[in-house]
Amino acid sequence: MDGSLRLDEAADPQQAGKRLADLPGLGEREAALIRMRALHDPDVRLNHPGEDRWRPWRSYAAQHLKAAQSL
Repeated sequence: MDGSLRLDEAADPQQAGKRLADLPGLGEREAALIRMRALHDPDVRLNHPGEDRWRPWRSYAAQHLKAAQSL
């Protein structure tokens, strides 16, 4: 591995998430959000209660629930 980070359609979402989480200043949540949005990964675990029942759409369901709470 050459230390580069791919965030395009050819990137492996899980590997990119691990690499992002290792970057200084980024935690697991930030890495998960980048993975969800940049790599269009619909099943990122964001640690919201009950999200496991939404597999394989956990990340999108969590965002919709969060948006609904802020209304």
